[in-house]
Amino acid sequence: MKDDQRIALTKRLLQEGLLRLLKSKDISKINVTELCNESGINRATFYRHYEQPGDILTDIRRNMSLEVKKLADKNRTHLNALPWLEDICNYFYENRDMLSILFKCRTDDEFVDLINELYQKQYSLIKHSDITNTHDDTSLKLATYYVSGGIIYMLRQWILEPINKSPKEMAQIIYQLTSK
Repeated sequence: MKDDQRIALTKRLLQEGLLRLLKSKDISKINVTELCNESGINRATFYRHYEQPGDILTDIRRNMSLEVKKLADKNRTHLNALPWLEDICNYFYENRDMLSILFKCRTDDEFVDLINELYQKQYSLIKHSDITNTHDDTSLKLATYYVSGGIIYMLRQWILEPINKSPKEMAQIIYQLTSK
């Protein structure tokens, strides 16, 4: 138990240190020594958990993706994506500082894949509706990538600019655009 807590603390310190450095530097310009100094962690400890600073970024994205997936699964309903869209927009808003750094590092692909997966699940719930009767599975898959990319780009711009809309308003806009 203590080892798990120690590992979690070490990873959190490294993540926080990396995020601080990413505010002023590109990931390719951050070396292990600099990151360890920023995080208060020695190099041997760093190498016990990661090979390079970019691996920490991967961990952050993976953890965020898992959180978003949990939120979506918690509020998934048969025909209505609005409840989980609201949860996702709230999550993005609450984590906007970290997300703005991730978006600036061009880590959009994993989020597009995640939103695509969530919409694939949503479409599987409505297989009997008109949308699936007029489109084959490949067309639906392409349509979900189109929708997912648009959603992520909207959320990305909302976080980076920032656009003066509440999470609820953003969810409503996304829902209206995607429910057509």
